[in-house]
Amino acid sequence: MLLLILVIGAGCAASNSLNDTVKIRPESVTINEDAFLADSMQYDLDGDGQMEMIRMYIYPAPAEAENKPGQYLWHESHQWQLIVNRGEDTYLLYNNHLSGKLKFWIEDRGGSQKAIVLLEEGKGLRLDSFTLNEDHIFERMMNYNQFNSVIVESSTTFK
Repeated sequence: MLLLILVIGAGCAASNSLNDTVKIRPESVTINEDAFLADSMQYDLDGDGQMEMIRMYIYPAPAEAENKPGQYLWHESHQWQLIVNRGEDTYLLYNNHLSGKLKFWIEDRGGSQKAIVLLEEGKGLRLDSFTLNEDHIFERMMNYNQFNSVIVESSTTFK
């Protein structure tokens, strides 16, 4: 009986650890036509000499307060998308509803390795890092470790 419980328990355990790496392949991405382009930058993420385009969209677009320029009025929740274009390939790194803000920056981790680090500020804080591997697939680490790295570019979104 004990053996049966152990076998069933082991068979039902799913790998959903924060240390898991998620692979993100190119895909067709739909951006709402009324989405607000909150931030964009170009950076060579894989050291091949070609610039990747990184864009962050928000839908619905926050409205700028009439009496406070630079201040925005927010809905309860917005859909945020972080998209990277590499040549003809498009990668959807983030696509979630969030009651809060999203920020990202680029880190130089030595050599040609660069990472996009994403900070989700909502009901809590979450940091993810995305690196583009040699097979041109993004790898997302859901636990962020501070590397001996230098921030080389930072998003300007709603500072």
